[in-house]
Amino acid sequence: MKKTRYVLSFLMLLSFSGFSQNLDLSKMSKKDGFVPFYLDEEKGKIYLEISSLDKEFLYVNALSAGVGSNDIGLDRGQLGDDRVVEFRRTGNKVLLVHKNYGFRAFTDNPYEAKSIQDAFAESVLWGFEITQKDGEKLIVDATNFYLQDAHGVSETLTRSRQGTYRVDASRSGLYFPMTKNFPQNTEVEATITLTGTGAGGYLRSVTPTPEAVTVRMRHSFIELPDLYTMRKFDPRAGFIFISYQDYTTPIDEPLVKRFISRHRLVKKDPNAAVSEVVEPIVYYLDRGTPEPVASALIEGGNWWTQAFEAAGFKNAFRVELAPEGLDLLDVRYNVIQWVHRSTRGWSYGSSVRDPRTGEILKGHVSLGSLRVRQDYLIAQGLLQPFEDGKPVDPRMKQLALDRLKQLSAHEIGHTIGITHSYATSPNNRASVMDYPHPVITQGADGELDFSQAYDLKIGEWDKWVIKYGYGTPAPGQSEDEFLEKTLTDTYAAGFEFITDADSRNPSGAHPRSHLWDNGASAPGELMRMLKLRENRMKTFGLNAIREGEPQAILEEVFVPLYLMHRYQLEATSKLIGGLDYTYKIKGDNQSNQKWIPAKDQDEAINALLATISANQLEVPAHVLALIPPRPYGYGRNRETFPSRTGPTFDPIAPAENIVDATFSFLFESGRVNRVYLQNLQDPSLPGFETLLDQVTAQIFSGTMPGGLKNEIKLMTEAKLVDHLVALSKNPNASQTVRAITRMQLEKIAELEGENGILKGHRAYLEDKIEAFLDLPEEFTAQQALSIPDGAPIGMEEMSCDFEF
Repeated sequence: MKKTRYVLSFLMLLSFSGFSQNLDLSKMSKKDGFVPFYLDEEKGKIYLEISSLDKEFLYVNALSAGVGSNDIGLDRGQLGDDRVVEFRRTGNKVLLVHKNYGFRAFTDNPYEAKSIQDAFAESVLWGFEITQKDGEKLIVDATNFYLQDAHGVSETLTRSRQGTYRVDASRSGLYFPMTKNFPQNTEVEATITLTGTGAGGYLRSVTPTPEAVTVRMRHSFIELPDLYTMRKFDPRAGFIFISYQDYTTPIDEPLVKRFISRHRLVKKDPNAAVSEVVEPIVYYLDRGTPEPVASALIEGGNWWTQAFEAAGFKNAFRVELAPEGLDLLDVRYNVIQWVHRSTRGWSYGSSVRDPRTGEILKGHVSLGSLRVRQDYLIAQGLLQPFEDGKPVDPRMKQLALDRLKQLSAHEIGHTIGITHSYATSPNNRASVMDYPHPVITQGADGELDFSQAYDLKIGEWDKWVIKYGYGTPAPGQSEDEFLEKTLTDTYAAGFEFITDADSRNPSGAHPRSHLWDNGASAPGELMRMLKLRENRMKTFGLNAIREGEPQAILEEVFVPLYLMHRYQLEATSKLIGGLDYTYKIKGDNQSNQKWIPAKDQDEAINALLATISANQLEVPAHVLALIPPRPYGYGRNRETFPSRTGPTFDPIAPAENIVDATFSFLFESGRVNRVYLQNLQDPSLPGFETLLDQVTAQIFSGTMPGGLKNEIKLMTEAKLVDHLVALSKNPNASQTVRAITRMQLEKIAELEGENGILKGHRAYLEDKIEAFLDLPEEFTAQQALSIPDGAPIGMEEMSCDFEF
């Protein structure tokens, strides 16, 4: 027994003091490169050879084979985070440490630098066991590192309510065909299977066996480049940025530093106004992209050449078809990949960046292959082109291809550092970084004109953005002088920049910044679209679908036609209680903010009310007669109207959709709060009480119009009551707004119908309102607004919300 204890103690001591096993590396396949590794393909193992400890490099993971659901979002080619890491040895382990670049120190004092480094946490991403030492080189078993769920697939599935999953090691392994090494980057890929239960509908629709989800994950170790000169961020310039806190900053300067993201682009002749470049920016298009799509994407992407030339760079940018065998995830290449999903979805532009400087090392565009079908469907509803014996109108395909050109330029724009610019569509469509809705017009003869649907060139705003981000100062001009002059000239030329937070917000107040809108006047464009929509609904018929297709799918074509004005409706709502403002800097040449003039707000109110008139809302009788219940194999889907009438097409549901949308925009809490306050500041502007009276007067005016319009009128009246009840309970509405809303409900309750169904309907609304008003209101004090911090905590400069 005693001897046994000695033997065990000796073995334990040996295991702690030495290495776990001796490997015969000569029997393995060695891949030299940035981080050399050995492959034991028979056992499915990989061993890293680590010779550089405490040396920074970049670690990026990605999905090389995805799930295929737009709603889940785990796309092929999706990039993970950019992380500056290093190997550190501790005993018999090598740790992979993610360094914290959110907090920095630029100092020659090592004690100061260490105090800041030790103040903030790092993250150890993995601990590798050292299997043996080969001279100064450490051999570590990295198999389990590469077989982990590094991309967070299980977390994404849980978050999207698609089930609970975890990695099944027995069904996972290294993917040797895409495991390779290069002097500046090491690429290792693995097949990862996650097993679980409770698969949601999105996952079941794209996975052959929903209990087992198999993807492939890529891990890239990348040599960091020499530090590239950073260019300061300015909120007026339209660039994506990185930020960090610099604790060596003098007390009279901001602690948070912000710099733009951009590619490394250097002139061969720094003093020349226009010069060739040392190394051009080249994007390679996925060879899996079919024609004529591929040509359209290359053409649109190459529009950026115009912007770089305007900034002084000759032959600095190009897009071309990828050569045979190019690895789209290899960090050495900028790429445009053609991504397939089960349903239409977003395209996006990502990048691999150096978190230290914001330098873009790899632009990576993902374009959804089904996006092109949306424009085709819009054209199909407008043109109704499938007339017997006639060729299909070529304008349908051309519209779709023109949109793809713009889409290619847009997503590439993100990968060269540029953010959305949503206030440019009213200004002659000045940027490809806006979201454009096709501009289709109709002549006096009824002929549709598609020639100006999309702007087929780079925008003028885009040229100014590239000049700010990539341009170089003239001889004798400092960089700060160059940047400020560029911005001054940009705004003197009549351009403006407003981006996502202001444009996507349902409470948005900017009069020109919106997605999918057009026109210098949002209400004017809305009324034009309503007229076009009305005319095309009159002609809508069987020619909207192909011969031999189920007649019920007319509904899928009719939906985008009926709802073609939905985004312009939202844009119009922003003028009501709207504020004309910019991202102004003290002393610059941008205008001061001001409320939208009363006449413009009144025009917007009238346009919104026009959208919910019975004449606009009614689906033409001949259309209703053409759409039968759904046949076997063609059930209802997310792109058909809902129905309260069972299997039949509900003639009121489309109108209800528009009424709900209009009232939701009109009575959004932030908007009505502003309407109330603007009138207090300037009595010439519309007030909230006046707005309520105007809406109520129109909705409850007139007699019963007859036919289905009767029900549309009654539905609209009931919807107004529902939305006002909701507003009167909305904690985000001011107490005064809520009180005024309750007063309006009392006025509506007093309205009576003359006879028949209208009389009964109004009595029902009266009972409904009184039942709500008579309820004992649960006492809930309005939530107090937090006072800004006064103690030395929580200052803006101390924010930890960094974007890398």
